[in-house]
Amino acid sequence: EGRVEVYHDGKWGTICDDQWDDRDAEVVCRQLGLSGPAALASEGDYAAGQGFILLDDVACVGTELSLLDCPHSNWGQHDCSHAEDVGVHCSPESNTVTDGSLGPPVRLVDGESTKEGRVEVFVNGQWGSVCDDGWTDRDAAVVCRQL
Repeated sequence: EGRVEVYHDGKWGTICDDQWDDRDAEVVCRQLGLSGPAALASEGDYAAGQGFILLDDVACVGTELSLLDCPHSNWGQHDCSHAEDVGVHCSPESNTVTDGSLGPPVRLVDGESTKEGRVEVFVNGQWGSVCDDGWTDRDAAVVCRQL
């Protein structure tokens, strides 16, 4: 749960809560690899973001795999302030990490920042390392895009 942010064109930014409902929240949770019900957070549940507001007028129907599959305004075009940053609650009781069509969840661990480290994937209910045999910069680029 928390304030929703997206990474676009080399920067992180928030999403305006205009037109958001639980269907949009469910898409966020699904994109994070969680299944089950989701709910839109109340305004003020989480601290306001800073910097860029990257998306507005997101209108998911609820079946999408990613927020980017939902209609939305052009990147950076909005009529919001950070007081309207969207937040989401993914249900902890019924959510499980899924191995959906987006592939298994990926994370970086033991790095000096969140942008580096050993690559791990979540498969069959546990995190495991990825062997570097045959690993190239192209593989690293895929991991970075997925993150």
